Amino acid sequence: MENKYVYLPVEEVKTQGNFIKAICFKPKTAPIVMIVVGLLMFVPRILLLALLGLFFIVMSALVLFYVKDFKVLDIFDQGVMIYGDKEAKLACFIPFEDIRMWTVKRDNGHDTAEFTLQDGSKIIKDSFEVDKAYRTLYGLIKEKEEKYMKAQEARKNQLSIPDALENIRNRFFKK
Repeated sequence: MENKYVYLPVEEVKTQGNFIKAICFKPKTAPIVMIVVGLLMFVPRILLLALLGLFFIVMSALVLFYVKDFKVLDIFDQGVMIYGDKEAKLACFIPFEDIRMWTVKRDNGHDTAEFTLQDGSKIIKDSFEVDKAYRTLYGLIKEKEEKYMKAQEARKNQLSIPDALENIRNRFFKK
């Protein structure tokens, strides 16, 4: 299903509300922490520990200096601006009332922010900073977060004790 949002040049996108947070692709705090940990591994003067520390420093420096960073999302208090390309030249603004549900998924090194719109279409964006996006969006529109919605639905449909006993009986004592 095609959504009604078209990616336009960033200068033409009309935003609503006040800017809250920018979510970029590249992690910033993890490589810096790993450089500090790598430097601390030189303190005990153990060769294998120093080599591991050097490995941490080199890998973190590669991430900091050679991985290209680009904007993925800008979060406003009225909606989300989603960038369409790595140069951040194209974007679309989606007001919160047009978002039916959102979630953050973490797979093996593949973190994504997923937005399901009212028309059923989905927008999925990759980022290593999805935790920042989750905290910000949860503070703004937690009632549209997927796990929150499922928990609210589960609270509405609580089982009574006779229903729970019947479910247990059916599961363990099938004939």
